[in-house]
Amino acid sequence: MRIALVHKRYDRLGGAEWDCWETSRRLAARGHDVHLVIGECRVPVPAAMTLHRVPVVRTGQLAKLLSFALLAPRVWRTVDADVVIGFGRTLGHDLFRASGGCHRRYLARVAAERGRWYARRLHLSPYQRALLALERRQYTPGAYRKILTVSGRARTELLETYPAVAPADVAVLRYGIDATRFQPDDDGETRAAVRRELGIPAAQPLVLFVGTGFRRKGVDTLLEVWRREPPAGAALVIVGNDRHLAAQRRGAAHMYGPVVFTGARADVERLYAAADLFVLPSLYEAFGMVVLEALACGLPVVTTRGLGAAELLDGPLAELLVDDPRDAGALAARIATGLDPGRRTAFAAAARAAAAGASLDRSVSELESWCAAVARARGRAHA
Repeated sequence: MRIALVHKRYDRLGGAEWDCWETSRRLAARGHDVHLVIGECRVPVPAAMTLHRVPVVRTGQLAKLLSFALLAPRVWRTVDADVVIGFGRTLGHDLFRASGGCHRRYLARVAAERGRWYARRLHLSPYQRALLALERRQYTPGAYRKILTVSGRARTELLETYPAVAPADVAVLRYGIDATRFQPDDDGETRAAVRRELGIPAAQPLVLFVGTGFRRKGVDTLLEVWRREPPAGAALVIVGNDRHLAAQRRGAAHMYGPVVFTGARADVERLYAAADLFVLPSLYEAFGMVVLEALACGLPVVTTRGLGAAELLDGPLAELLVDDPRDAGALAARIATGLDPGRRTAFAAAARAAAAGASLDRSVSELESWCAAVARARGRAHA
């Protein structure tokens, strides 16, 4: 099939960006004719794919958003694809991969956390108003053939927020994991090497966070825990970028326990191998890919009950879920439970079991099926 993937940015960082990047590689490897309709490339485009650049306005966040939404359809129509898959705020594609969840719900949660004045500011923001307008258009019946959400929770939120969307038009297609990259470090060599690199003793518990955009993902609450008393005397390692990273690093010197900010890392799987517990106290995530990565590496996960990926966490892992991601006391208690030496083996086994069926091959095969169905519906006989 000739398949066009549409997103403003081609990159490995970010949920929708990673989804588009990984999907393009896997589809091309299966012999499909993959075309990328992209505004900006931050990673190389493989020779097996065809790049079509969208001439977006480069100045101003709002101008970039609206110019890409307006011009991307003009570009993908020249591709004559059997199916067009959109990963962001564009209109008129066949399949919409709702990687980021429902923006209207996200803004409501942010406003509830930060108060009515911040909510008012969001309401008056031209950029946020444009995002919401595009989202409403995306979920207008007739604007899509199928919507593919990344979790059952994301599907439920979408249908509750936009009741005009028919339930039959929304399917769940969860992320898959590359099991050759994310797997338990059975021999312990990587664990020992990374701990030496970070200056963390072999016997000290290590709690890991991975993410970009620290406030939304709960780093402030994590740091509050370490300001008080690190659970089980653990070290905290924070992987990822944030505009306040330099200030956060300076503040780490005043914690009661060791806190290490590594910045972004391309070898994040090595950090999982060094850790004893993963934590992601996000305010909102449609899924949370890093949770699945941690589980595949055998790490128990402390996260928010409202997270999309939390629906994978049952049995003993359900004990590690937090109702309120900003409750530092509850978060500290769950971290202490996750680090309990007497339960480490059971938690690790439950983590591996939770990730066992989440393969990338499975995810891509399901997407192929949706693409084939769309191509047939459009009368593309060669599909």
